[in-house]
Amino acid sequence: MRGYQSGFGNTLSKSGKKFLIIYGIIYIVQLLLEHWVNIPVTNYLALHPLNSNGFKFYQFVTHFFIHNPASPFGFLINALVFYFFASQVESKYGTSSFFSLFYIAAIVGGLTGFVFALTAQAPFTQPFYGMTPSLLAIIVLFGFLNPNATILLFFVLPVRAVYLSYGTIIITVLTLLAKANPAGAYHLGGIFIGYLFLKYPLDIFNYKKLHLRYLQWQHKKRKSKFDVIDGGYNDDDDDKGPTIH
Repeated sequence: MRGYQSGFGNTLSKSGKKFLIIYGIIYIVQLLLEHWVNIPVTNYLALHPLNSNGFKFYQFVTHFFIHNPASPFGFLINALVFYFFASQVESKYGTSSFFSLFYIAAIVGGLTGFVFALTAQAPFTQPFYGMTPSLLAIIVLFGFLNPNATILLFFVLPVRAVYLSYGTIIITVLTLLAKANPAGAYHLGGIFIGYLFLKYPLDIFNYKKLHLRYLQWQHKKRKSKFDVIDGGYNDDDDDKGPTIH
């Protein structure tokens, strides 16, 4: 496969640009509410463990829209990662499947971290938020799709993309086992979805195709309710004339 160097030549699709603009606006609003109006919006929207007083069911679909309000630099790094890697994956699978991957990875990451927090002790009981599980899914997927691509790690060190994918998986697992990464299970959930997206015919992430399959299933189910009755026609019936009902 021909190598591809991910860098400043990357161009996002219109959907990708809108995505970053929307996330940027959300983060600015979050910063204003947290630091200037003193409304703890992060605490309301982050995914808290079940045994926490802060847990609410809606947090499963709000936690990946917010980021650490104390780390604008971290948000900018996430935006850069999206910029460098998203366009290649989106062009491969299409916009609908790409964003399905993005949000399913975020939700599954939240569920994984949520379940792990029920069975593990601190420090795995902190709330989860951000788009890191989705970004890790995209990075892993990018590396396996473009194994010979050259990535400038830290903008300096050239690394083959496939090694970046394996390294991301290994580091996430090891830091989780070492309890050095409280969000390790959260991140692994997203990585798993990225691998699943690569391994199988994942047009299952395309909601239009899912809807079409559902309609086909309904049609087959209705059709099965009708019995085909043999009219008993044979050659001898030709002499008997037409049958009138």
